[in-house]
Amino acid sequence: MISRLPWLVLTGASILACAAPMPPLVCPAGAPIGNVDLRVISAGNAEPLPLRTINRVQEGDRLQYRPILRSGEERKGKVSIVLVPANRQATGGKLLILEPKDAKQVQEWTVPWRVSVVAFVYGPSGLNEGKIKNFLSRDDELVAQLAEYAEKTAQTEALISALSSPNSSSALVQSALQGFSSQFGINVQIDKNAPPNQQAMALFRTLNPAIANYDPIAPRASQQVGQTASLATSVAALFFGSPVGLAAGGTAMVLELRSIAFPKAEFRSLLSQTMPGDAMGLCGRIDPAAPHTKVAYLWAARLPNLTLPEIYVKEANVLPPGVKSPLPVTASDEEWKFIDRARTWALEPETGLPIPVTVHKLNDPKQLEIELPSNLKPGKYKLAGRWDWDPFQLRGDVLIRPLADFQAARLTPSSQDLLVARTGKVPLTLEGADFEFVNKIEVVKVNDKFASPYAVPFVLPNGIRRGQQDRMDIQLNTIDMDPGPYKLLLSQVDGRAHPVPLQVLPAPPQVENFPVTLSQGTGYTEFTLRGHRLDLITGIEVSRGKAELAPPSSDSTSRRVILRMATDIDAGTSLAVRAFTNGRTEPLTFADAVRIVGPRPRINELRVSQLPSTDVQLDRGELPSSVLLSSMIKADHLQSNSVVKLTCAQPNSAVVTLRLGERSGQMSLQQLAPGQLFMSFDTGIWLNGCVLGATILNGNESESEVYQIGRVIRLPRVESLTVTTEGLTPGATLSGQNLETIEKAGWSDKEGVTVPGLPLTVNGEGLKQTLEIPLPPPTAEQTQLFVWLRGEEKARPTRIRPPAQPAKPPQAAQTPAPPAQQAQSQAIKPEQPNQ
Repeated sequence: MISRLPWLVLTGASILACAAPMPPLVCPAGAPIGNVDLRVISAGNAEPLPLRTINRVQEGDRLQYRPILRSGEERKGKVSIVLVPANRQATGGKLLILEPKDAKQVQEWTVPWRVSVVAFVYGPSGLNEGKIKNFLSRDDELVAQLAEYAEKTAQTEALISALSSPNSSSALVQSALQGFSSQFGINVQIDKNAPPNQQAMALFRTLNPAIANYDPIAPRASQQVGQTASLATSVAALFFGSPVGLAAGGTAMVLELRSIAFPKAEFRSLLSQTMPGDAMGLCGRIDPAAPHTKVAYLWAARLPNLTLPEIYVKEANVLPPGVKSPLPVTASDEEWKFIDRARTWALEPETGLPIPVTVHKLNDPKQLEIELPSNLKPGKYKLAGRWDWDPFQLRGDVLIRPLADFQAARLTPSSQDLLVARTGKVPLTLEGADFEFVNKIEVVKVNDKFASPYAVPFVLPNGIRRGQQDRMDIQLNTIDMDPGPYKLLLSQVDGRAHPVPLQVLPAPPQVENFPVTLSQGTGYTEFTLRGHRLDLITGIEVSRGKAELAPPSSDSTSRRVILRMATDIDAGTSLAVRAFTNGRTEPLTFADAVRIVGPRPRINELRVSQLPSTDVQLDRGELPSSVLLSSMIKADHLQSNSVVKLTCAQPNSAVVTLRLGERSGQMSLQQLAPGQLFMSFDTGIWLNGCVLGATILNGNESESEVYQIGRVIRLPRVESLTVTTEGLTPGATLSGQNLETIEKAGWSDKEGVTVPGLPLTVNGEGLKQTLEIPLPPPTAEQTQLFVWLRGEEKARPTRIRPPAQPAKPPQAAQTPAPPAQQAQSQAIKPEQPNQ
């Protein structure tokens, strides 16, 4: 290994002792050959510059070689310089091999003309000078090969440097790899974060299909072609000419150089590594050469001979401090090819001293990667550097802005309301921070240890690094997201993820029975909301009214609401209802939820025509069952589409709807005058005990209050009563229909006899029945039969009268009656009403 001092101008053959040790040279492949310092000294410029980064070497400039020796090292052999002229016509088209000199001394050569390629040759066993003159007339093909060799050397060294440095960004590695692989007309993509063997595999398989099955970790010697511990080692092995066959520059140039200029020499490539103080550490193969063959090492550099480059800063020129960031630029292809030879880069503020920065070239597209210090103040800067000894400045500004902390970042209120579970892809907007440096967004569920973050698509309004952007759009696919807390992970160009809380909402409540209709002038109504998830509603608002919510049902599908509305709202008005729910910033709006219609119809009077005569007396407000009745209705606010609805107060009872002018069987509804209706209806439709009511509906808009018509009663129909006055079992027998409704009977309303059994059907006489009642004979004062219907405690008078008692004969001797006349019976028919 070799140590060296920072560059010093040395005179004569003196070599200064090292004041501080240089780090050891570690070669990715091959072995250390030695450390050297190659510089260009130009008249009028005090500072010599490293040869490997120089752009122009002109007539009169001096090339200086200085060996950098480790303690106890002796540098044997000779060194030489090969020059290719920039203007071959002016120089006769010859390349020039300068005089070989002692390798252990500081040496200098004066350049006779402007140069396009400089090659450094080191022969540890010396260099033969005999055929140099002979060579000068045969170098046309060699010149082109030497230029190609120099270019590929630079590309390989750039890739090895990027791969070897732990601080290299992925973009820098990819850029260097593209330059290296472009030698072979292909494009290679590798992931710097992948394991080294996978990186090497991707490189080898792309560069040479013949080794597509190469296994970098295979134990067999036949598969260990270029086997190394890292990708940098693999690239170096390829450059040095392993059996893979990718020796940079090809074998033609090496053979020609060896046979013409350096006979009996085996040429081997050198790769340089940058050492402290711009020194070069040289690496090459050290395996034994063939007998009687000298080893010569070759390193070459191409000189572009370009004037000051003109580079323009493009958009996306806003960069954060403390981060390696790409700066897009435009430049000619020739200038861009050699832009990494610019040096001493700095950011120049509008006022103050320049701030040194590290700059690397990135390809495809053209970008400069700038490593900015973390303490760089926000503001406007110019990026400047030096092209050899001359200063130059990029055209355009570089703006420095700090990274955001996203402490106040959140979804906009409207976006939060859109974030509903299992609804698919939802466009959302973030606000509350500067998002210009965001380059990745992920989302993950909170409090779920098995949840993994997944990527979220996003769009910046102006694009990354294009100035302050207080909003950004994202798209969340909620198809697999449950209601509950989540967090967005916003990563900026520094790679740090910042959490932003997120609340995924449940599906909103649904109301299925809007609109609610109110008649004009109605100030109060109660109704039941029906739908789903009604428990989520925390309040309701309606214009020109107030709403009160009752608790929801257990399944949240129904909820009572009381509406109190202004009474002066015009008919035809449609009002929206706003429902407030948990988690939403804006209420849900239900359009056309309340409709104000014309005045509510009202039944002022419903008078049933004279009821038919019945065997059992009806009380006031009762209607006989199974009878066709007529009625007169007086009502207000009737319309052409008005209907009358008849139904019982009991749930699940039959409903009869009659329309104006309609006749259904024996039932009908006719309009006699603007406020008068004539209605015929059959009470046999409803069950016994039904409290029958009528309402008028004006279409679907309004409905009158229920007008109670009466209670439907199923009465027994008595055709005759047979009374047995004598015998062992005196009693009475009723004949008629519906006799099963009688529970008790008696000759007074105070006391009745319970019917012991059910009536019997009379065969062959339809619905006719007979019912036996153990009824004692009536007294003289008992002139009417009373019955108690089932379920009733009060007796009802009937039209049944007891038979007249026979007159007592005068006192005389009695002739015994025949036995058949000892028991008498008399059939009594119901008393007919007066006609």
